[in-house]
Amino acid sequence: MKRLAIFTVLAAVVMIAMRKVVQTGGPAVRARCSEICEQILNQMPESFPPNRMMADLKSLKEQTARILDVLEHQTES
Repeated sequence: MKRLAIFTVLAAVVMIAMRKVVQTGGPAVRARCSEICEQILNQMPESFPPNRMMADLKSLKEQTARILDVLEHQTES
């Protein structure tokens, strides 16, 4: 039980430290972290929930862009 508590505290400290590094590291660190995440997600099967979520987000962005284009054309007319 004591080991679990120590592990939990260490994991929390590492997560907080990594978040701080990403926030203060600037665009280069954020880009590198994004690349690593993409590589990990690309290795997972297509049915893996985060992959499905990312595909859904991409389609939502495309739909939003199309809706905005339609609305812009309607306001111009």
